[in-house]
Amino acid sequence: MSSNTKSARFATVEVTQLLKDLQEATRATPFGGPQSYVPPKGGEIAEADYHHFIFGQRGSGKSSLLRHLQEQMSTESRAAVWIDQEIFANLSYPDVLVSAVHELIKGAREALLSRIPETPKPSLAKRILRRKPELTSIGKLADSLAEAANQLELLKFAPLDRKVSWTVSDEAGSTVGVGAGVKMKIVSLDAKTEGTSKLSVSSTEVVEGSKEQYLERALTTFRSLIVATARETGGGFVFVDDLYQLRRDVQPLVLGYLHRLVKDTGVWLKIGSIRYSTITFKPGDPPRGMQIGHDAHEVPLDRGLRHFKATQEFLEQILSKIASKSGVDIKSLFTEDARKRLVLAAGGVARDYLRLASGSITEARNRGVSDKTGSHRVIVEDVNKAAGLISPTKFDDLRKDEPAEAQELEKLVRQITEFCRAKKSAYFLVATDEADLTEQINKLQHLRFTHLLVESETVPDKGSQRFNVWLLDVAELSAQRATTGMDFLKWEQRENRRNRRLIFTVPVAVTQTEGETPPIPEPENETNGQADQVSQPTLDDVE
Repeated sequence: MSSNTKSARFATVEVTQLLKDLQEATRATPFGGPQSYVPPKGGEIAEADYHHFIFGQRGSGKSSLLRHLQEQMSTESRAAVWIDQEIFANLSYPDVLVSAVHELIKGAREALLSRIPETPKPSLAKRILRRKPELTSIGKLADSLAEAANQLELLKFAPLDRKVSWTVSDEAGSTVGVGAGVKMKIVSLDAKTEGTSKLSVSSTEVVEGSKEQYLERALTTFRSLIVATARETGGGFVFVDDLYQLRRDVQPLVLGYLHRLVKDTGVWLKIGSIRYSTITFKPGDPPRGMQIGHDAHEVPLDRGLRHFKATQEFLEQILSKIASKSGVDIKSLFTEDARKRLVLAAGGVARDYLRLASGSITEARNRGVSDKTGSHRVIVEDVNKAAGLISPTKFDDLRKDEPAEAQELEKLVRQITEFCRAKKSAYFLVATDEADLTEQINKLQHLRFTHLLVESETVPDKGSQRFNVWLLDVAELSAQRATTGMDFLKWEQRENRRNRRLIFTVPVAVTQTEGETPPIPEPENETNGQADQVSQPTLDDVE
């Protein structure tokens, strides 16, 4: 049967349902929720009672792993507090910290209330308990947490230039030092005045200071509440998602306070962020933040393309699990080459992979079935077109994540793209001893513009010099309509990737005197030695 008489596998009712499921799976929440969650390799480490940084590119599955752990905590009836830093990204310091602590205290109270034993009339019992928390020890603790949350809310919405006045007393009303059992209550948020002062009113001490000073004084009180809550809940996890959304100079300040707040309480921090957009520690006197390897371990989710087959298997597990809901077989829907191109075009990033799968099906539906072999399925050409459409969103992410270097990094992306177009190769080499260029390429990797394929490769006639082999993002080549005849996969054979004509260096600007004719560059010798021979395209590369 000729391909033009075959029915389009991408036009069925089942595939229409798959497109709807993929839309839901690519939201900011996990890939379709627990039903379609596929644990990433090494992710089980984050289940331990320890502080962890979960590092990965946008869409690599950080939030999915955190949500999975949150579900585990809920199942075990342990505390599971979620702090989404993207919501607070536009706040100044210390308001961003106040907001984080506010969410933590509120979450601790919710976890505590969930421990209320069931009664014949549970809803009524819980309503009574919320109205009269003094009835039980859990109720008293819940009441104290609610009061602390209310104080933090007052602090959160007060302008930054306000002086904070608060009282410090014990339950009997006598003035005490900061410690367990201390009660702190904000009494006013006045206009800013210089310095701080103290005065005594009856048996209660009134202290004046800044928001940050209030947080420091209240730290021990908050800790005592968290310790008491952890005893009731069996401890738990605090999830700090998208830490990289905060200003980098603020990140260690927030981390340092949260770490001191939960240290030795039975509550553990699980922090999701992008590695190259995160500063976890700031040395000084005193130092601020959390040191990786000492205060916390890391869980890397940057799978990339270095282990291509393993990455393809992982991504296809996710897609197959989603497709099984609608009864779609992805190996029947996508050609083998299209499935490989999906992995390359996504750079091994799960969210991009699912978006490209959806976009590729849409592109296939737009073109319909033709005389081209395999056109009744989703083919490489469909993947390339879908990839080209997501290129602008990646540049938007670049400007958002790296505003200070956005112009320089965009220029580098254009230079690499032109280089790859000229060489007809989607992969290129960068010398590891070019430190500045390597650092910039690393940033592009975490922004999903380049993808590391092979580390520490050698090249003939280059002595002991080492090179990393990189793949340019398929989206950029597709956006430039430069995929035809492009070599995408022959890097898997070592002799192909060791070609010195594929070594990329940043073009050096030539200083030109006014009125002087710019020098004409000499043509490159494309056939200098066997290692320089251009590989002929294979059927795998034909669009």
